[in-house]
Amino acid sequence: MTVMKKISVVGFGKIGQAVVANILDHDIHVSAVDINPDLKRIFESGQYVSNEPGLSDSLNKSFGKGLLQITDDFSAVQGSQAIIVAIPLLVDKQKNILDEPFLDCFKKLAPFLSDNVLIVIETSIPVGYGRNTVVPAIESMGKKHGTDFLLVHSPERIKSGSMLKQLLVTPKVIGGVSKEATEKAYEIYQWFFNRDLIHIVDSIEAAEMVKLAGMAYRDVNIALSNQLAQFAQRINVNFADLIPLINTDGEAYLLQPGIGVGGHCTPVYPYFLINNFRNAGMDFVLASESRVINDEMAKHAVSLISNRVNHKKALILGLSFRPNIKEDTFSTTYLLRDALIQDGFEVMLHDTEFSMDDIKRKGFNPVADIYSSGAEAVFVVTIHEQYKNIDYSKLASSGVRFLLDGRNGLDKVAAEAAGISYTGIGR
Repeated sequence: MTVMKKISVVGFGKIGQAVVANILDHDIHVSAVDINPDLKRIFESGQYVSNEPGLSDSLNKSFGKGLLQITDDFSAVQGSQAIIVAIPLLVDKQKNILDEPFLDCFKKLAPFLSDNVLIVIETSIPVGYGRNTVVPAIESMGKKHGTDFLLVHSPERIKSGSMLKQLLVTPKVIGGVSKEATEKAYEIYQWFFNRDLIHIVDSIEAAEMVKLAGMAYRDVNIALSNQLAQFAQRINVNFADLIPLINTDGEAYLLQPGIGVGGHCTPVYPYFLINNFRNAGMDFVLASESRVINDEMAKHAVSLISNRVNHKKALILGLSFRPNIKEDTFSTTYLLRDALIQDGFEVMLHDTEFSMDDIKRKGFNPVADIYSSGAEAVFVVTIHEQYKNIDYSKLASSGVRFLLDGRNGLDKVAAEAAGISYTGIGR
């Protein structure tokens, strides 16, 4: 008798939806469990849409065929060969872990765990967290690792904008609490990943370190570029345009400097490692300093303009932390707003992805038209495609005299030809 292949995914947000779509594309039944009770209604009414390429078509089609179940009932995981957890591990403004909701998820799953069902955490977690925190949380509910469940970590490493394509090419790392857990995950993940993509590591701790180390590398790299950019600006050297040349030696791979680092990952996960180091009696100085350097770039950007303006009225372009994606988690825009206000500026915001009401709810003063804000200085945080076509003459006519390009992505020549003073980061 052939057993029906079924995977449950707990957490049906953007990452969870991409994970689910990838599984469904391999004709495997999926139960998507999420505490939002409205998700099922949205799909039933045909109102589900996503700006993530391919996601709407895949999920709506599978839901219509009965391959996808959406529920807020954790008992739906019963009968699954694997349970993939894709809910966020929350942090506060100081980047301290708020893990009660995360661990509560596993406690809600516990009554339905039996026969060594596989649990895979795709959420990024600190090194040691799976073995030392998640396993005890489940076992506190009367379940036993190696008898009722097997725990594995396989960090998601995809970004908004092309997630389904990335899932087809990004290596999938798997590491379990035990050899049995790793082997079972390796077997099941071949149902919906090419075997050549799957890489087994020695332990769950090794798997946990993969994503965190990658994010720390990115943050340190950007911090290095940001410090070099500040020095170059001081001595009148265009550092930003030198980077492609610097990287031609086959050894360097400098990233571009910028006004700061936003998003779910890079501003957060280095803190997981910083705490891991601290718990091991070590000091991850490089990561700690990089976090400070990158977060201080907003203040640096303000300092480049502050003493030159006649009227401290600024317009920020961009709330999203990535171009043309409606996501603002730890966006640099918040740091920039605070730095501008602290320096005495009146601050307005425009974003192509967020509505006026959205922007108000985020605590900003929105403007509908970038050409009628009355601002003297414009600070660019996000290079949405629409901003690449700015009419600089019209912008200058509206009273803008200074443009701080926080991503070095706009047309300096066109801006200066219109009479606007252009300043980039290290440019």
